[in-house]
Amino acid sequence: MSCSYRALPHISTVAGSISFLSSFIAQIPQVLETYVDKTVEGLSPLFLLAWLFGDITTLIGATLTNQLPFQIILALYFLANDLFICGQYYYYGVMHNNELATPGHEYKTSDERLALVRSRGTELSIGAGAQRRSWIASLLCFGSQANAMPLAIITESNSNSPSSSGLGMALAWAGAMCYVSARIPQLIKNYKRKSTDGLSPFLFINTLIANLTYTISIFTSCEFLSNDDRLGFAMSELPFIIGSTGTILFDLIYFYQHYILYAPDMRLRELEARVDGSNPEEERVAPVNEATPLL
Repeated sequence: MSCSYRALPHISTVAGSISFLSSFIAQIPQVLETYVDKTVEGLSPLFLLAWLFGDITTLIGATLTNQLPFQIILALYFLANDLFICGQYYYYGVMHNNELATPGHEYKTSDERLALVRSRGTELSIGAGAQRRSWIASLLCFGSQANAMPLAIITESNSNSPSSSGLGMALAWAGAMCYVSARIPQLIKNYKRKSTDGLSPFLFINTLIANLTYTISIFTSCEFLSNDDRLGFAMSELPFIIGSTGTILFDLIYFYQHYILYAPDMRLRELEARVDGSNPEEERVAPVNEATPLL
């Protein structure tokens, strides 16, 4: 297809490449996080299952619609990552009941953590500005009806592709709905625990970048710009677009939880890990504001 646009197709190529690379490494930080923590107490099993089912539908759709070999290999790679993380969940969470958790990651209430750290002679410094429990966060967590983790296969779009019809389209929508619902149980779990411990922020950073650049790559591609029926093209790509853009809001909710709402919990866990097995006299930091709630 000839393209009269010069700059935008190059933007599409670059954005698609960034999206591919971000998706390719997205799950690695979570694998490492779980390995270091030796626990999956903070992970929602529904989050993992929805993600797994989404990648299974992607693989089946890529196979049945005769996609390129590299697309099928890529889908297998994502599925292998899912299975590895599920294997970690079974090993640490089911076989060992999260009893292998490293210091700072064991299940404790915030009061128990505070008492433990203070019993070791450590004074705490936890910023007051990040400790307010916000009704807005509650509203966002429970009022949102979408959540996603799109690992859509990066390829040049074609509205005449077999993947846009019949079974391929049905599978695409099924995958999109899985990606757009996967984070809901995880955000709710974070809300109930008042913590984001056990989740790697780099997982969400990578997927946010991948989703944004993937959408940009679609709407700056020659296939879209030079198409006489742009609306029809967009409709054929709709499940992939929704699967990508639908995740952005939930990534932002996670970042709010991690960096603002439950930041004191993460700080307390870090201090607990530092004092565990160390000399309490060496662990002296600025005193805590007693009037400030931890969560």
